Amino acid sequence: MNPLSIFIYYPRNKRKALPVLGILTLAVFGISLTLVLTATIFDGVRGFVSPYYHFVVVEPNYNKKYYQLDTSLRADVRQSEHLAVYAPIQTTFVYGTVLGIPTNYPIFGVSDDLMPRLLQATETNLMEGRLPSVREDEVALHESLMKTRDLKVGDYIGREINREDSLSGKWQVVGVIDGKTVLNLVALDRITGGRTPNEIILIPKTGEMEGLVLDLNALKSGRATIQTPAYWNQFIEKTLSQYDSLVTALNVVIITVLSLGVGLLNMIYFRQRTGEFGILAGIGFSRTFLVRRVTLEAFALTIVAWLLGMALSVAAYQILDILVFAPQGTHLSIFNLRLLLGTLPVPIFVWLFSTVTIMWQLTRLDPVAVIDRRD
Repeated sequence: MNPLSIFIYYPRNKRKALPVLGILTLAVFGISLTLVLTATIFDGVRGFVSPYYHFVVVEPNYNKKYYQLDTSLRADVRQSEHLAVYAPIQTTFVYGTVLGIPTNYPIFGVSDDLMPRLLQATETNLMEGRLPSVREDEVALHESLMKTRDLKVGDYIGREINREDSLSGKWQVVGVIDGKTVLNLVALDRITGGRTPNEIILIPKTGEMEGLVLDLNALKSGRATIQTPAYWNQFIEKTLSQYDSLVTALNVVIITVLSLGVGLLNMIYFRQRTGEFGILAGIGFSRTFLVRRVTLEAFALTIVAWLLGMALSVAAYQILDILVFAPQGTHLSIFNLRLLLGTLPVPIFVWLFSTVTIMWQLTRLDPVAVIDRRD
């Protein structure tokens, strides 16, 4: 092997490589922690919207003082050729937690005969217990909410049990629903108290959700609020983008400070190797060769550190997900583009700063002076 290869120098000088390698590895791990936790929180909050990807809820526009859906609007809604089911519904909310942060989720009051159809439309299943009936105040909750609130079939929820609940009264959990869609159900007559519900649910024909949304958007009615994924996402994404900006700013500061620190550390190492580079220049190696060597050294070191940091992160988070978070109803969002894009700036900026500082030193290198000092 070439004695001047970067794969020769660092194995022979582990004490110089290991501190930089360790700092960068831990930095990648630390930054990935913020990214994984925020991505997990974001995914949990977006779970609120998940039912609305399978059906549409239309309610009066309360902001404009409309409290009932008028007959003409109901007739217009029924005209869509993409519509499969039109039925009354009443929506309220029940709380869950994501990494300990309380988050409201919708709970839908529908008729007994519509509940199986709703499970089918949202690709969910009843994994335990039974569906709520009109005889008692009963609910069926999604598995994730059951775990985050440490509930089991037979337990009670509601404002009488926990003041944080938006669901008034006292309700017994009689069923557990599983699936990717966070679906919670209650009997329509129980949630309305026998009153006529002021909302309607529209379930599209199979594969025709987009067409149904387009037809509803074309109505452009100010009398009603049409709850589609786009409607809810405009509120959720605005809030999440604020948190995302805060995390991004924090990571930028960390990466900047880290780049400066590692760059200065590499400069110290370079000064310790002045004799090596001076002799190489003195015996005929060009500055271009020396610059290329330094660039490759810094690049290899940062890439290895990034890979080690990512491997450490993925392994640690998977263990935590299996042992800690999954039993609590939350899955860490580990494998995502956010994690990759968020940690890549670490090796890139550290490599750039390290290379620039050492290249600046090389431009001032005097081989003759170095050799004279060695003699």
